[in-house]
Amino acid sequence: MTPALLFDMDGTLVDTEHLHFSAFQTVLAPHGVELSWGDYRTFIMGQPNRAIAAHFLGHVPAADHAAVMDDKEARYRSLVTDVDPASGLMDLLDWADAEGIPYAVVTNAPRANAELVLEALGIRGRVKAVVPGDEVESPKPHPMPYLTAAAMIGGDLARTVAFEDSGSGLASALAAGLPVVGIGSALDENGLRKGGAGLLIQDYRDPRLMGFVKRHLGLDAGTPSAP
Repeated sequence: MTPALLFDMDGTLVDTEHLHFSAFQTVLAPHGVELSWGDYRTFIMGQPNRAIAAHFLGHVPAADHAAVMDDKEARYRSLVTDVDPASGLMDLLDWADAEGIPYAVVTNAPRANAELVLEALGIRGRVKAVVPGDEVESPKPHPMPYLTAAAMIGGDLARTVAFEDSGSGLASALAAGLPVVGIGSALDENGLRKGGAGLLIQDYRDPRLMGFVKRHLGLDAGTPSAP
């Protein structure tokens, strides 16, 4: 077993929430739903598509829910053309690679979305595993996605750190017994703090990050850190 890092994707590795918001607005409008940013943050961020459909499309035949969600994902993927990693992320990944620390992506997004974003960021070949929400029996906020990812890359749960920006993702990682770095890119700091994040940062350049990560990975605090 080895120390490991587990990352949520949207809002954590890359800021794509505005793209998801736009795609959801487009597919929900024909069904009489005027989606606000507040509702997006409250009822969509970090949630699996089946839960989103159940919330917003209760008046639509259940047999049509999957088609609406598939349309949303296709529209989202058409918008992912040029994305940038979160500030400081690549330094952290470079450090992890140099230290031989594996990392995986744990997301409620479909695999096609995850693969597209990771390829766009140029890190697909570096990520040891991808665990999409629709490929586990119980997606976030259940702990299964994080437990599955840790097992896939040989991560020692006692020496693994999770990175999250949503309430459901935070709950999932904490339920798996992991310390969590809360990324304040979308969920406000109060929400992350109340949710139990061990460290709150705006991006990966935060000077406190490496100390927190090394401590929870069980590494010597004197190990050289990422620039």
